[in-house]
Amino acid sequence: MTLDPAMTAKVTVTIAIDGYESTTLNKRHYRNVAIFLPANWVTSIISFTGCDTADGTFIPILKGSNAAAVATASVAASNCIILDDLILQALEPVPYIRLKATTQQITTAKVITIVMTR
Repeated sequence: MTLDPAMTAKVTVTIAIDGYESTTLNKRHYRNVAIFLPANWVTSIISFTGCDTADGTFIPILKGSNAAAVATASVAASNCIILDDLILQALEPVPYIRLKATTQQITTAKVITIVMTR
């Protein structure tokens, strides 16, 4: 089965050398998100920051009555993360997001491939 290109987007975001937060991901027309971590990824939990504009101030995305951070479990290099329904629901109304590692991404920039579907 081939996905309709109009329904799928493949983009990359980058975390700079010695950084924690990625460049901006425009996901405003997409719901489902798969994150492909590169071989040089330093094992880390990934949380998300968001903004209503591409160039505004990005703030932590929190969910639920206890205002917990939206985050994945700790993940190692060369893995594909399919975001579960709870994370997807929390991210859905946020048009612009950034991935934020809890561990500094040292040595080289980390280019992360993102595949999104509607």
